Amino acid sequence: MKKIQLILLCVLPVLVNGQLAESCQKELTKLPPVNIRQILAHSSAVLPDSQNQVQRLDSAIFEGANGRSQKRLFEYDASGNAILRTDFDRDRQSGQWRENARYEMHYTLQNKLSSVILYQWNSQLNIWLKYQKNESAYHSSGNRVLTVDYVWDERTSNWQEYTKIQVMLDINDSPVAETHYKWDSSTKRWEEETQKVTHYDWLGNMTLESNSSWDRQTNRRVNSKKQAVTYGPQNYITIDNYGWDKQLNSWIKEKSAKYVHDIKNNRTPVEIFDGHTQTGEWSNRERYDFTFDADGNIVIAEGFQWEARSNSWERCRQYNYLYDAGKNQTAIECYVPDSRADEWKGYFKTTYAFDESDRKIQEVHYSWDAQTKTWINGMKNDYTYTLSGNLKTNSIFDWMNNGWVVSSSETFYYQEMQ
Repeated sequence: MKKIQLILLCVLPVLVNGQLAESCQKELTKLPPVNIRQILAHSSAVLPDSQNQVQRLDSAIFEGANGRSQKRLFEYDASGNAILRTDFDRDRQSGQWRENARYEMHYTLQNKLSSVILYQWNSQLNIWLKYQKNESAYHSSGNRVLTVDYVWDERTSNWQEYTKIQVMLDINDSPVAETHYKWDSSTKRWEEETQKVTHYDWLGNMTLESNSSWDRQTNRRVNSKKQAVTYGPQNYITIDNYGWDKQLNSWIKEKSAKYVHDIKNNRTPVEIFDGHTQTGEWSNRERYDFTFDADGNIVIAEGFQWEARSNSWERCRQYNYLYDAGKNQTAIECYVPDSRADEWKGYFKTTYAFDESDRKIQEVHYSWDAQTKTWINGMKNDYTYTLSGNLKTNSIFDWMNNGWVVSSSETFYYQEMQ
């Protein structure tokens, strides 16, 4: 193994293999829907990420340990686009499924999602009532350039404008301006709220991103924050973050981070600096020393924090990583100093298991037992797949009374494609 000294962020979360490695947090995968935005991001948002062309999702059922059950049913058009999703809740007394929400999707001739209408079930009237709507428009390149949200106005029985996002593209079809608006019902017009402007180099890499908000008193845009990106040799990238000081009427340095891309193109922070308003200079903040394996994967990351009083680096954290023969990450452990015992203690640990097709079949989260100084089970996810490779079940367990107890489960049912 080779060892390299770099400077990196020393606080959680840490970016590992393109994902955030965080302490144990229980999180369901797809059910229940949060709001219509979850559907609007792209049409496949209504489907499990693993869905392939052999099967398409017919229904999904969620069972919670608290007795809450939910179900989703899907319908498709001739092109395979999901055009209807109906959500149900199970009545705890009767055990019957009761309608809850309904999403109606429409598409352009190019199979781009053009609108989503959300209905809610009225159990007293036994009818679907309109609730929200989203409409999208696209450039000839296929990029979305307009998104408008509406809410249903029962008084007028019409859709009422609510928010709008307008995107401007350059000649390379890259977004150069994204402006957010909100509908003013009193003036009956769109009022600008925020805008993001993006610049690129000749290779199409983002070099500057600036954000502003609309000041209604002065009737002009006011700077809020910006991010400047420079690209160096050996896959190094520097990102400088600035905030706008209204009193000084100028940009103030906030944080600078230097990153490096590994052989898998994962970006890892390697230098973090704090900005000083008075001096305008950058000062040391945190760093990491990395140890890599022969495949270029990080196996040890030792974290250090800059101690201004001693003018030196002090060790603050260590991450250990394990991988299987397929180069999948199978474990991450984090340790921090225990000042009371003058030794290291566990902070969090997560292990992963994969099948022969490199699909994740288990994820286990652990916590540290200070008395025994060992890792103890906390929560785990088990995944199963259909013969076609689609996600079939996702079960979540809690460790209780020296055994795994089911907390919730999701089951996905598919249609065979003709």
